[in-house]
Amino acid sequence: MAASVLREDSNGSPRTLRLLASLVEAESRRFATAASEPAENDPVRAFRGGATPSVPIGEFLERLQRCFRLFDGSVYVYAGAYLTRFMRSPPACDAGIVLEPTTAHRLVSVAVLLGAKFISPRHYERRVETFEICSDRSIRASEMCPLEKLVLRAVDYRLFISVDEFQWFFRILERGPPAPESCGSRKRKAEAAAGGEEESRSVRACRPPVVGS
Repeated sequence: MAASVLREDSNGSPRTLRLLASLVEAESRRFATAASEPAENDPVRAFRGGATPSVPIGEFLERLQRCFRLFDGSVYVYAGAYLTRFMRSPPACDAGIVLEPTTAHRLVSVAVLLGAKFISPRHYERRVETFEICSDRSIRASEMCPLEKLVLRAVDYRLFISVDEFQWFFRILERGPPAPESCGSRKRKAEAAAGGEEESRSVRACRPPVVGS
């Protein structure tokens, strides 16, 4: 397990960086329509911020990796687990926060920052400016501390990840996002749900994300 987590890809980045990026990008596409909906509360507005970075999630994480030069593969496993824990928390569900194009970069940024701090806290206290640089200044350094506090409070400051939970999430990363549904599959699901009661928006918002399924 340790060798798999720490293995690097052909670019010299941890394999888990690209695995996490693939899951986040898939989830962001799944909830893409949420980006056009107005922010209804302060937590959603905070994670949308003033501007949405145009750099893709995968490239954004690679920029962070090059700037920090200290992340090993386990950081991205921790980040994914923290992101899942936050998205499933009652505060995030109640606020209707979903991983979509306008929130993805800030959600991932905080998760990566927490993962890095938990593993090697002495290295990351002074580096929030890096998130601003790597997002082409769409994410302001001044946003990171309030967002970090919001996530920490939502998860009740529970940052410990057990060995079992670490291995569980690493297997999720390796499995990757589910394959896109075919048109026929979507049609069958639509027909099956045609007579059912429509889900409320709050229930849809609380549906566990792909990154933690």
